[in-house]
Amino acid sequence: MRVELAGSLVHPDPLVIRFDASGNFHTPDYIDLGYTHFDVICIGGGGGMGGGIDTVNTGTQIRSYGGAGGGGGYHRIRGLLSALPADCPVVVGAGGTLGTEHASNPALTTDGGDGGVSTFNATTCRASGGKGGKRVQSNSTTVTTQANGGDGGVGDRTAAGGGATGGVAGTPTATGPGTPGTAGQDGTFFSDVGKGGGGGAGGVGKYGGTTLNAATAGGRGSYNPGDTSVYGPGGQPSTGPATSAANIRPGSASGAKAAPVTGLPTVYGQSKGTRVVSDPGVVVIRLTAE
Repeated sequence: MRVELAGSLVHPDPLVIRFDASGNFHTPDYIDLGYTHFDVICIGGGGGMGGGIDTVNTGTQIRSYGGAGGGGGYHRIRGLLSALPADCPVVVGAGGTLGTEHASNPALTTDGGDGGVSTFNATTCRASGGKGGKRVQSNSTTVTTQANGGDGGVGDRTAAGGGATGGVAGTPTATGPGTPGTAGQDGTFFSDVGKGGGGGAGGVGKYGGTTLNAATAGGRGSYNPGDTSVYGPGGQPSTGPATSAANIRPGSASGAKAAPVTGLPTVYGQSKGTRVVSDPGVVVIRLTAE
């Protein structure tokens, strides 16, 4: 027996939907258009920078920075649209807030805020945000500030952190560079689960231009040397405000790219080694008819 079909079967072109803010994915709308499969990536928000001491070029003239937050985690899931519920809530993790700074009292500084978790359908796909960087805990030229970097986020997890370890602050000296700290670790990427990079640790300097202790670098996010499609590059320490010491601002940590779905090199969930709110995460869905 031979069966012949009248007309033709036309599959819709692949469709990419990017959520930069929380919302809802209504599955029947896309099944009705002929789509059968989904491919979703979640990246968590970057952790915020910890608070430091800023004398604003008065008194001791010290400028010390809190640690940078960790980068957001990465998770990728593929499946049949028909297996999803009608409504799939989408949550996009916000970037972590900045810790509070003070002119002289470290007890009044605060840690940076954690990056938010990004989720698609709650547990179908999820990635935690990076932990916030640690605050400066001393105002001294000879005692470590403990301004360590935050840990990175990780895929398939909702609680912040769980990824690469943040950098550790060294000990300053009054006459120049002190004991070096350690850099934030690189986050790994394996089997569709990625870890955000660890944030760099903060350094200590003076407005007169003396570096009392250098900051450390932030780690790469979701890094796999055999597959660089999703990794984000880490950042190196950089100079603080004008006339202050060099290389005392911590290096940023990276989240990841959604390139396997979007084809674009944009990095999401990156923490900042500057006094600005870290990058948010993202949820990206690619629909196909197969």
